[in-house]
Amino acid sequence: MPQDDQVYISVVKQDIVKYDVTVKSLIQEIREHTGSQAELDEIGSLVRSRISQLREQIEELKRLALDNHRAFRNALLTSQLAINQQSKDELFTNIEENEDNDASVRQRDRMSLEGSQTILSTQEELKTMGSVIGQARKILNKYGRRENTDKLLIFLGLVFFLASCLVVLRNRFIF
Repeated sequence: MPQDDQVYISVVKQDIVKYDVTVKSLIQEIREHTGSQAELDEIGSLVRSRISQLREQIEELKRLALDNHRAFRNALLTSQLAINQQSKDELFTNIEENEDNDASVRQRDRMSLEGSQTILSTQEELKTMGSVIGQARKILNKYGRRENTDKLLIFLGLVFFLASCLVVLRNRFIF
């Protein structure tokens, strides 16, 4: 950041602090005021003007921050474009200097196409495995329900058997 910008920002900050302190002291003066309504109106008008000046300085500081942000983005974009251009120039220079390099570029292109096919086949396998896992979850849930049903039926069968035994024993020993 240039020295002039730093000085200007410092001045804006000092003005903000100065207006803030002034407004606070005037507000304190209003709280302690025991004079006439005209004097109170005069102090109120002075507070309004200082608050207005404070707002202007805050807006100026915001504008400076936005300008800095815009300059940062432009510098970043310019640097990225320069780096991309340099990479492109290096690539084309290497290709023009060495014709054997042309074969390696073609081979690299072919390998990237083979890589795409590998990725697609892996993606299909993952989709298939996902559906298999989903079906396995459904089957496990189904067997879990069946297990609970079987336990209930065994329990009811045991209760029925014991009840039958009790009826038979009662009929044999009581009558």
